[in-house]
Amino acid sequence: MLRSDKKLAELNSILNGGRHYEIEEKIGLLRGSEPYEGAIRLLALFYDNTEDESIKLIISDFFNDMKESSCRAEVIESISAVTKPASKAMLACSCWQSGLDYADHALALADIFMKGDYLTSLECFTVLDTCSGMITDTDRVSIITGLEKAAGTYDKAKQQLTRELIAVLKE
Repeated sequence: MLRSDKKLAELNSILNGGRHYEIEEKIGLLRGSEPYEGAIRLLALFYDNTEDESIKLIISDFFNDMKESSCRAEVIESISAVTKPASKAMLACSCWQSGLDYADHALALADIFMKGDYLTSLECFTVLDTCSGMITDTDRVSIITGLEKAAGTYDKAKQQLTRELIAVLKE
């Protein structure tokens, strides 16, 4: 991933400027270029704070269509950076929608699963299920142990989801 303070400042200026057309155009340009460090986080935070549903849809589509492996860590970091459960769920959903391999981020995804609301946990489940065969044995054991300890603190629906995730990871 490239580092460009100038491009990041420009993106920040456009997002904070609030002009719908300019924001939409800038996100479109981001789709066609190599991502630069910080852009993912800025878009995620903007998604978290905007009330503009059409811009949210454009940002969601951007994340879902992302094919750059170098962006995976920043997507995971962005899940922790946003505050609204719907934003966390959208970002987690984009991990599996993008088709990228998130096995290297299984511990972080499991942590998000454990701390998240049901929808976010469901999205994390899908990602972990998809990449379960590539998760290291050490990470797998750590995740299962954490899930087993936390399971009793969840409501019934999340307890069931947790049991299913444990079963997937034990396969």
